[in-house]
Amino acid sequence: MRARLLLGVLCGACLFAGAAHATARPLRPSDAALLKRAPTKEEIIAQNVAARLTHLHPEVRCGALGISVPAGALVTGITLIPPHGPAGYFLLLPEMCNYLAWFRSDPTRYDPSLCNDSSCLVTDETAALALATVSHESYHVLGYRDEGRVECYGMQSIWFVAKSLGASVAEGQRIAQFYWTHIYAERRESTPTYWSSECRDGGKYDLRPSSHAWPS
Repeated sequence: MRARLLLGVLCGACLFAGAAHATARPLRPSDAALLKRAPTKEEIIAQNVAARLTHLHPEVRCGALGISVPAGALVTGITLIPPHGPAGYFLLLPEMCNYLAWFRSDPTRYDPSLCNDSSCLVTDETAALALATVSHESYHVLGYRDEGRVECYGMQSIWFVAKSLGASVAEGQRIAQFYWTHIYAERRESTPTYWSSECRDGGKYDLRPSSHAWPS
C-alpha cells in the first residue's frame, strides 16, 4: 500500500512527503459491484500498465479505498491481500488515475529535468507518485507483502511504467531518480516501514545487480 502524509493544506496537487501507514483491509461486499462495472478509460490505462509489469491481468479501480486513514494522512492506493493470497485487483485514488492518464497524453510535461520553478516541482512529484503507486501495487499483486521491499521494487520499476505510458527510457530513468532523491530519501525518517537499507545499488533488493544505473 502506498502512503504519504499531508503535512499542510492540500491545494490542488500539493502533496508533501511524510509518515503514514495503514494495514491491508479485508475484502468487502461492495468490491464485487465495483469490479463488475466496466472500467473507465483511466482505469484501463492503469490496468494495462499493471498487466505489462506483472504479466498477469489485475483489475484496477479508481475511487474510495475503503480503509480508515489516520488524521492528516493520504493513502494513494491499496491492494487487497486476504489470507489465501492477493485478490487480483487494487484500488487507486482518483487523483492517481488522473495523473496516469495525463502523463500518457503528454509524458514530457512531467520530465523533472525541464522543471525550473516550484509549481512544476509539485506537479512532477505528484506524477512520480502516481507512477510509483501503480508500480508498488503491482508488486503486491505478485504476492509481495513487505512494504519496504515492495516500495523498493516499485521505485526501480518507475522507468518501466513511464515507458509503458509513452515516455522515453531516459525520461523514465530521470523520473525514477527524482523519486529516489525527493521522495524515497525521506522514507527513513517519515515512513520507515517503506524504507530499507537494502534498497540501494548492489543491495539485497536491487532488481538489476549487474547494472549500476540506480534506481533504474
